[in-house]
Amino acid sequence: MNETPWAFIQLVTESRLTTLDLEKVRHLVATEIEVLSAVAIHLAAQVRHGGVLVAVRSLGNIRERLAYDLLERACRSQLAAGRLHVRATHTDLAASIGSSREVVTRALKGFRADGIVKTAPGAVRVVDPMRLAMIVRAFAI
Repeated sequence: MNETPWAFIQLVTESRLTTLDLEKVRHLVATEIEVLSAVAIHLAAQVRHGGVLVAVRSLGNIRERLAYDLLERACRSQLAAGRLHVRATHTDLAASIGSSREVVTRALKGFRADGIVKTAPGAVRVVDPMRLAMIVRAFAI
């Protein structure tokens, strides 16, 4: 990397962030095979993660696609407003995942019954982001 990238991080559980000095990391990668291996493993995991997300968005069932879409929207909202809140109608969500409003309404009803989300007209509050993430992860297994 020639310059420091902009990075935006969304934390939904207790976490720790470590900032690394780029020149020191480059030196370690060039001189320590264990560091090079760790970086390669991390990059491979990122590529796999990207592939899984493309697969979920294109091949996942309605529940998986809606879970991913809600998580993505809620994370953006949390960055801006500090809470996992989605401002979207059922029609908006349906258009985003390539489905119909009626199908999204049924899926949201299931999420609501499971205690994963709470809904109001034009809004969805994500109550249990970890369960939504488990639905998305289940697709990749």
